[in-house]
Amino acid sequence: MGDAAPLALTPLPLPRALTRFEALMLGAAGRLDGFVLQRYIRRTAFAAPRDGAALGARLARAREFYRDPRFLDPGAFFLAPSPLRANVRRIGTPPDGDLLDVSYTTDFVPVFPEARADGIGQAARRPGIARWWRHRRAGHPAMLCIHGYAGGHLWLERLAFDARRFYRAGVDVLIYVLPYHGPRTPRGARRSGEPFFDIDLVTTNEAFAQAIYELRALLRYVRAAGTGPVGAFGMSLGGYTTALLASVEPELAFAVPMIPLTSLPDMMWAQGHGDERLTRAIEHGWSLAGLREFFAVHAPLVRTPLVAPERRLIIAALGDRICPPAHADALWRHWGEPRIHWYPGGHLAQFRRGVALREVRTLLRDTGLLARR
Repeated sequence: MGDAAPLALTPLPLPRALTRFEALMLGAAGRLDGFVLQRYIRRTAFAAPRDGAALGARLARAREFYRDPRFLDPGAFFLAPSPLRANVRRIGTPPDGDLLDVSYTTDFVPVFPEARADGIGQAARRPGIARWWRHRRAGHPAMLCIHGYAGGHLWLERLAFDARRFYRAGVDVLIYVLPYHGPRTPRGARRSGEPFFDIDLVTTNEAFAQAIYELRALLRYVRAAGTGPVGAFGMSLGGYTTALLASVEPELAFAVPMIPLTSLPDMMWAQGHGDERLTRAIEHGWSLAGLREFFAVHAPLVRTPLVAPERRLIIAALGDRICPPAHADALWRHWGEPRIHWYPGGHLAQFRRGVALREVRTLLRDTGLLARR
């Protein structure tokens, strides 16, 4: 990734000619994304720091810490996890299996030493939660599902990931809740996920470190419980996390980022001065290159994927205005141009999403992870 300009946001060439109806859907989806982007995302207000000078000094120290080139090694910034301490509660009985709520704690410790004793360290000690559709017979492939920003509400994520259909197809489904989201949202936050992208950029780096630590621990936990190979499927922010996990965890069986964000700095810069985070960053002397350097410890576009090429799939929306197609295209090129599926919808209005989700099951069958029916 160069430092001269953000990822190009010009429309990409269409993978095929669209029907008139698809073109109408594409336009409507883009307008909806644009409305939400302008009305809600770009206008997100951040509380001004009580001591801006102190925050600036802290971020300067953090920048020096995170720029350590050793952190680009998968095992340096993202340490191998210790076993989960989990409590499992059965809440349902789907055919031939159980629906389980898994609450757990890990021994994750923030990587940046200063963050261990402050609010970031306190947040890291809060219990995590996941919901697991588990077949009673051992050996079924398992899929870690990672939701997007402001998500994490389990009833909604069940629908977003079509958990029941994947379960009926023979997949164990585990919906993971990201730090600061859903039931893990701290008191005082106005909405799910808000603290994940705090004005203190250290929070974001450590949230990704915590998420990867927990996902790797969950992967080991379900494997020890008798599942088959475990892969990951994430949307939006969860797509970014999936792509990152694919560059860290060698045991990950497959990786499917859907409508993925792939560069936080590029998204901030491309949105212009209407983005409160960008305004504050510039006020504190940050540049696009500086933000790229700060976030490089978890940037999927600077890491090599460990998942086999034939087990990678990217799903992207032609009309996406929140995570524009250029993000998916950049990841596709970085990943060596693996399978990619474009649907004629947007980030929120996912027209033809059923076809896209079918592509995930096709990937699992083509690679032998899921039996053909």
